[in-house]
Amino acid sequence: MAKNPVISITGGTICGNRGAESMLTTTIGVIRKDFPNAKFYVFSYYPKKDRSLCLDEGITILSGKPVALVTRHFLAALLAALVKVFGAKVPRSKFFKIAKALDESDMLLDIGGITFSDGRGKYLPFNILTIWPAMILGVPVIKLAQAVGPFHQFFNRLNANLFLKKCRHIFARGEKTAEFLTDLGYPAEKSDLVADVAFLYQPEFSLSKENEDKVSALLKKINGTRKPVVVFSPSILVNTQSTKKGLDYAAKFYELINYLGKDRYHFIFIPNASREGSDKKHNNDLLTLAEMRQRAESGALDADVLPAIDWVDYDINTASIRAIIATADVLVTSRYHAMISGLCLAVPTVVIGWGHKYKETMTYFDLGQYSLDFGDADMDLPKIVEQALEYKKEIQQQIEKNLDSVKQKSEIQFSYLKEELS
Repeated sequence: MAKNPVISITGGTICGNRGAESMLTTTIGVIRKDFPNAKFYVFSYYPKKDRSLCLDEGITILSGKPVALVTRHFLAALLAALVKVFGAKVPRSKFFKIAKALDESDMLLDIGGITFSDGRGKYLPFNILTIWPAMILGVPVIKLAQAVGPFHQFFNRLNANLFLKKCRHIFARGEKTAEFLTDLGYPAEKSDLVADVAFLYQPEFSLSKENEDKVSALLKKINGTRKPVVVFSPSILVNTQSTKKGLDYAAKFYELINYLGKDRYHFIFIPNASREGSDKKHNNDLLTLAEMRQRAESGALDADVLPAIDWVDYDINTASIRAIIATADVLVTSRYHAMISGLCLAVPTVVIGWGHKYKETMTYFDLGQYSLDFGDADMDLPKIVEQALEYKKEIQQQIEKNLDSVKQKSEIQFSYLKEELS
């Protein structure tokens, strides 16, 4: 067994998208159970912020930003491969730092949530450049649980054939992805159907400490309310798409709050993607929460309702997100990994999402009826949430009954990695 494997990871960050954080920290945490002295290189698109958050000496944060992908990943990998052809070692200069890290690695793990998918053409160069440099250097590329495909569009299918088929293994997150890989002609023996990495998350895997005093004060306040709790985790992505369709995303939440009533329930809004202090929309639900709060306080909700609402308007990591969701009687979310957090905690979860990935995962728990399409103008959210509250115990039992089998689906990929690293 390899005592000290070196593993590179791309597609995940600590700050920003906390779904990516949960996948990153879980991947590292689970691998360390078998290989406690493993060394990790993490290619982050927020390298500066992630370095300030991560104090773990066994993890080196390197840049995975677009410019770095073109220069210090791709170009440096080409030059490093050429240097090796002539029997020389990869130089130790700053320019070759990333290529040297890749060359040193036993494998590259891609944990991106969705890659090589029709309709996401602008991300295709990113999808390619995160894995191609490792391939140039002969480092095995393994894609952990993620969605890929469909592959009907010409350039996407062309590049999927060129690059996905060179991956050592692809773990398909859900039946649809497995079908898309079959359609592509990807070898069946190089793929497994699995559940998301984050189903194996544990709080001790956390790599950051963020606003823990504020979260502690909020949890103390929640425990003192003695009222049932509804946790909302809206998404800036769904908010943007709703606006494009002429739908009022925020109004759905206000309608539900008015329906349930300020005297009977306490409400908490949390982000599952946050970049406190930034006005950038990418991976930043805090902007949507601020917009929702401003509207609520400007008349969208009656003034006497406002004290029944808490707004988490600061950065929180997955450990804190789960601590807050654990207090909930029901979770209403448009974020995939907030949904996973709710399911892992056996909290009745209602999803306002898009595409097949939400319903596919909810169906693992026989809860497909609680997965709603954000584009459905006739959605009766109050009725669905009221039903989830009414059957709270039954839903909890249903989640608990299925959770072990879902976790086993996630563990498949780590059993594979353990064998590969041995």
